[in-house]
Amino acid sequence: MSIVSLLLLTILQFIAGIGILSLFNIRLRNGIKFPVALLLGVAVCSLVPFLLQLLYIPLSLLNVMSALVLTALLLNMRLERSLPQWQAFFAGIRIRMKGYELPFVLLLLFIFAVSAWRCYYYPPYPRDLTSGPEVIAEYAVREQTMVNSAFSVDLSSTNNPYKPAFITSLQIVYKYAGFPFGQVWLSVVFGAFLLLLYQLLCENVHRLLAGVLLLCFLAIPVMYAYTFIVLFDYTNAVFFFLSVYFLTLYDRNKAYNYLAFAGFIMGIATYVRSETLVLACFFLPLVLYMQAGSWRITGRQVLNSSVFVLPPVILYLLSITLYNGYYLPQVYEVGGLVNPHLLDLHPFFDRFLKMHTRLIFSSWGFSLYGYFIPLFLALLLAEAICYRLRFSRMAGIWLYAVLVVYLGLPFLGFLLPLMDLDNSTKRALFKIFPPMLLYLSHNRLLTGLSGRLSKLG
Repeated sequence: MSIVSLLLLTILQFIAGIGILSLFNIRLRNGIKFPVALLLGVAVCSLVPFLLQLLYIPLSLLNVMSALVLTALLLNMRLERSLPQWQAFFAGIRIRMKGYELPFVLLLLFIFAVSAWRCYYYPPYPRDLTSGPEVIAEYAVREQTMVNSAFSVDLSSTNNPYKPAFITSLQIVYKYAGFPFGQVWLSVVFGAFLLLLYQLLCENVHRLLAGVLLLCFLAIPVMYAYTFIVLFDYTNAVFFFLSVYFLTLYDRNKAYNYLAFAGFIMGIATYVRSETLVLACFFLPLVLYMQAGSWRITGRQVLNSSVFVLPPVILYLLSITLYNGYYLPQVYEVGGLVNPHLLDLHPFFDRFLKMHTRLIFSSWGFSLYGYFIPLFLALLLAEAICYRLRFSRMAGIWLYAVLVVYLGLPFLGFLLPLMDLDNSTKRALFKIFPPMLLYLSHNRLLTGLSGRLSKLG
């Protein structure tokens, strides 16, 4: 029965995702449309119970599931846009696979299956979850509200109950769908992300190289572990990456609906982890440059760029300022978390140094992240030398995203001292790896090798 409910819920998520793509008039080929729609559907599932809570509607099984179905239908109401999406999807379903792809595909399926089984079989056990979203969701199912008995105990030792309702909402939906541990939604995110990455890699490099690169990415030990250890960071990295990907599409076609869509997805990433709002602002110079084609910026271009940061701001205000400040029985002062000595930059440089010596280039760092960072640096240096620092435009955008995370995380540690190095920053580094991977697919040494492999058949 749980398998049937999972299938029905996944189909519902796909329908909702297609509806969002239709509303923004986003055109994608099926290999990319399918995983993107699934990820958008998960985002919808995370928003619906939260919005019901904001409207003081009881979170009963009937209300939650009815709201999900109604939302999916409403998102597809613009038939002049949604019907072409569905027609293109069903007309273009083709599965093409070369013989040499089969070993990679089977290995990827095995890696996914191990993660999915652990997600289904084991209960949630991270302290950040059991002292926050999981306990709130468990009592929400019993009491039909997120503002429940979980807040009747002393919460002064933790801030986990005050984090955005992203995981709480998904746990509620999947518990109602028949999964006592709830967390199966993470396997949907992981599976869709895996398929999306493989499709994007195959656009730029030979499928053989795409398989090798994706396996190198999956071999990042701690990041793979969080495909079945439920916390905010893996999903945050997925939506952060997806937003940057649609920024690259905006750069190609200069259509503002793609910029607005990238902003919407960055808003989802901010809903998952609220500090992502700061990283979103770091993309404004890139967005302005994309519009102007140079550094001569007009007032209109500045106004247009607000389309990218407005959704993250709105989602932050809803999930943190409004919900925490006016709905929860205990007030959590976010302003008190900000470093009061912003003119003293020593903490920033100290965090920047420790991020290298403690996390990235250390024995512990290699046990956490494997050798993916050295692989990236080696190929980046090789391309920089061979092509005299002349990178392709797409490679430059992905490198900019890498730079945003690379400089943004120590800045966040400086701005928010509660964001420690060994836990929060360690997991926040997940956001740097997918842009690194996509840069490698545009690395001209690898694309040159890919061309030679294609000639061999």
